[in-house]
Amino acid sequence: MRTSHITIKRQIADTRNKLTDEQLFASPRFSAYLTDIAEGATKRYKRSSKVMTCWDLSENAGIAVTDNRIIHLNAGNFLTRSFPTRSLRADSLIGLVGHECGHILFSDFTMLELYFQSLEKGRFYPKEPESVAAAQEKNLQDIKDCLNKKDEAAIKALSDISHSLINIMEDVYIESRICDEFAGSFKTGILLNNLRFAEEMNTVQDEINRQHHEIFIILNLLIQYAKAGDINNLGGYKGPYLNVVYDCIPLIDDAVYDDDAKTRFDAANQLLLLLWPYMKSFIEQIKEDLKNDTSQAQDDLSTQLAKGIPLPNGTGRASKADKNSSMLNHEETEDEEERARIQKVLDYEEGRMVLEKTDSINEDGSGGTKYENDFAGSGYVSQAEADMHRIMTQLAEDCVYSQYEEELTEELQQEAVKIRYGNAHQGIHVKVNRMSYVSPEYMEAYQQAALPLLLLSKRLQKQVSQQLKDYKSGGKLDNLPMGKRINVRNAIHNDGRIFYKMNLPNDRADIAVAVLNDESGSMSSFDRITYARAASIILHDFCKCLEIPIAIYGHTEDYDVELYSYAEFDSLDNKDQYRLMDMSSRSGNRDGAAIRFVAERLLQRPEAIKLLLIISDGQPAAEGYLGTEAEADIRGIKKEYTRKGIRFIAAAIGSDKPNIHRIYGDCYLDITNLEKLPINLGKLIIQQIRNHIAT
Repeated sequence: MRTSHITIKRQIADTRNKLTDEQLFASPRFSAYLTDIAEGATKRYKRSSKVMTCWDLSENAGIAVTDNRIIHLNAGNFLTRSFPTRSLRADSLIGLVGHECGHILFSDFTMLELYFQSLEKGRFYPKEPESVAAAQEKNLQDIKDCLNKKDEAAIKALSDISHSLINIMEDVYIESRICDEFAGSFKTGILLNNLRFAEEMNTVQDEINRQHHEIFIILNLLIQYAKAGDINNLGGYKGPYLNVVYDCIPLIDDAVYDDDAKTRFDAANQLLLLLWPYMKSFIEQIKEDLKNDTSQAQDDLSTQLAKGIPLPNGTGRASKADKNSSMLNHEETEDEEERARIQKVLDYEEGRMVLEKTDSINEDGSGGTKYENDFAGSGYVSQAEADMHRIMTQLAEDCVYSQYEEELTEELQQEAVKIRYGNAHQGIHVKVNRMSYVSPEYMEAYQQAALPLLLLSKRLQKQVSQQLKDYKSGGKLDNLPMGKRINVRNAIHNDGRIFYKMNLPNDRADIAVAVLNDESGSMSSFDRITYARAASIILHDFCKCLEIPIAIYGHTEDYDVELYSYAEFDSLDNKDQYRLMDMSSRSGNRDGAAIRFVAERLLQRPEAIKLLLIISDGQPAAEGYLGTEAEADIRGIKKEYTRKGIRFIAAAIGSDKPNIHRIYGDCYLDITNLEKLPINLGKLIIQQIRNHIAT
């Protein structure tokens, strides 16, 4: 498959201009970008974080949530989509990540969970409100009576309302901390979101006209105050709701900047006393739901209360409610087993940030929450635009190369169908598999495993590179075993290599290499598949660095012959080395069909030297294909393609050498000791080049 790089670049530019917000913001690339930003904030405090994005436009879709390790972000949330430009939408998402990083760094997850569990069980935490004003004593007694009687509806209402109150205060606290610590893009995004959030909320009169529960009207006013330092009262409402809000504000202002979470819990308990008279209609609705097995109260909670960002929970797992949201059921969300793996690898919890010992508290100033409506940004906009352009270009490249790889896979499959595999494989279907998209985990795995192997590749390159240079540039080739010209000086070596040859310059390295890896189940023993993968990584790097065309395949058999295309002669996305990390032992192996496919691929190459390296334990084992007959089929195929100009090398791993020798003869290479692989393979390739030149 031939495609010019100019065509590819043009397609990338066209694709970049057509990317939608969903393609950009919900992509793994953007998730990785946000993860880098999040880790920049959390890792300095030895806290680990990861961002996973999805795109959910449903009416009750969430915004963002964290479980103290993973930040789940709905890039299609209503707040972000309300901004007019893509740059502002990107700032909004960064602000949401900053908000969740604030929870990871500054929220006490354990105490949050303890508070809510205590209230759900019918008791105050950390203690019952003290020094209660006379006007609130009856409210306190009413609440205590409900708790003592285990009034399910009242306890449920108190729990729901306390969640909102704690959320309001905790959000102000963690956002103030994160903005102080990271005054750049996080602060820009957080302030941007808060201003827009307040703007999007209804006026007091609108909520009254819609007959919302009184408690939700008051909570929405408190949320507006917390987000923007003001409330939306364009209708000029004057009444008891504003009065109770003004009573609540001092309690909120005193609690939101205190590092001790218990201060906010005490404030929430005090606020419950103030709000108790306005919770009656909500409690009555819960009672009706319990009686009739309906969920109207929860529906009211989700539709009438402002859609904020939920509190994290302290278990490290998503809550039951969160699990029901499509944001956490997105295709990228790990199941419990995967989450356990992520925790084991990423989570190195070492406690909250160290508490600083102080001697006094600065009580200067008037307190309160400041509404910073003249904030002009942090100057990050130029960098943000550059980041977006870079990510969009990378996404466009991914799309174009993915399409190209899909077309390449289809072409390979068409070639597989055309091949005549012989009577031994009659009725057998051959399927070609190739990853069109390579996920970042393969890249990370390659980076961790490849370094020592690439050093071996460099050693191999040093041995062969001079021979290839001589072949390209031409000149005198000496010490040949046969030829027309004799160099009398070589006679003293007494090894028969007395001939020399004058070569003309060659424009290219006239050699192509294909590697076929056995991925049968037996390759799992004695680390055979590990050696095969390592050898493939070395060979791939060696050939790419010396501009030698290379293709690498794996094969197994499970009803069909499954071929895995890891590296292709015509690949353009420069990710074949990462695809090699998917190599693994699988099922049976019908070697003959796989060898024919790869040999046919090699025959299409224009290079004069065609090397086919087969890495196998030498034991074909598939349905109806095993034993002496299968080995005879392989020998016949080797003989057939040797006549057509393909030079076979069968790689053996330790005890496999007798099997390999029995099937392929003496053309085998021991790859058990990878340290010796560069020397042995270097000698073999040099020999092949010399043999070609000598003929």
